[in-house]
Amino acid sequence: MTAQADVFLPGHEVAQIVVGNTIEGQYRECGTARNDFVEYYAPDGKISGKERACNQAGDWTNYGGAWRVEDGKFCVNLGSERSNGCFDYEAAEDSTLTRVGEPGVGNTKFKIYDGNPEGL
Repeated sequence: MTAQADVFLPGHEVAQIVVGNTIEGQYRECGTARNDFVEYYAPDGKISGKERACNQAGDWTNYGGAWRVEDGKFCVNLGSERSNGCFDYEAAEDSTLTRVGEPGVGNTKFKIYDGNPEGL
């Protein structure tokens, strides 16, 4: 996976990276509505996830959602309390994917894991 700065991946390429795999997001700086999370992107368009308070040990809360490719972008719908919409992404060679310019959040970096190691 490679991408140059300011060159965003088309939605179908993001789908090729994440579908059938798991992403993990952990914020360096905690703030309102920022939770650590793990999400599995199923081939049938469903997302199974779990989250807990940012940088805290403790119990995880499960949630679900859906993904799609629309107008050339990768889109997620995770419910009213989470980020929803169609976003730009950049990939790096260190098995990470960055969601760029998310309103109210900025950039979010995800670690990508093969398959569904969390059994979501």
